[in-house]
Amino acid sequence: MPLQWAKMWIEALDDPKLTRLSLAERGAWWGILQLAGKCHADGKLVSGEQPLNMDEISEALHIKTSEDRQALESMIIKMKNRGSFRWNQGALVVVHWKERQSIPPSSTREAIAERVRLHRKRAKERKPMDPMLGERLSQRGIEYRKEQKKLGRDLTGKEREKLFDRIDRELEAKYGRKIEDALSGEG
Repeated sequence: MPLQWAKMWIEALDDPKLTRLSLAERGAWWGILQLAGKCHADGKLVSGEQPLNMDEISEALHIKTSEDRQALESMIIKMKNRGSFRWNQGALVVVHWKERQSIPPSSTREAIAERVRLHRKRAKERKPMDPMLGERLSQRGIEYRKEQKKLGRDLTGKEREKLFDRIDRELEAKYGRKIEDALSGEG
């Protein structure tokens, strides 16, 4: 199963809503976002259909000290007042969760599976590459790198053209047909 994740927006580094929080409160903020992602309820902190109370939220965030609990509670109050949280039917809700955390339709499992299916279908339908052209691609790369190394520089356009022309002539002699025929799908 793939790891679950939540988006963390870079703009948060300079967001006044967050920069006015203490470091402990910011840690609680990120914990709440992670918990909201784990709940899979569009930003609502719930277990199944039941809202999580403060004790359950603290437990889920592994809060052990009264100082950390106080940081969590003060952060919730501050961020509620700043419009980032709201209470809905007893559940704490991260405002704009859907907009900030949504996964584009093209990234869903179903969409990816469909793209892979289509890719595989097209690959089966694709005509295999002519062996002469495959060898041409390979030889051009190998010989070009050899010449670069020998000369200690990139080849000029004329040098490259001459090299590639030599490779084409050698392959035509080997395969007994013209490169142009292989490129056009003939022969």
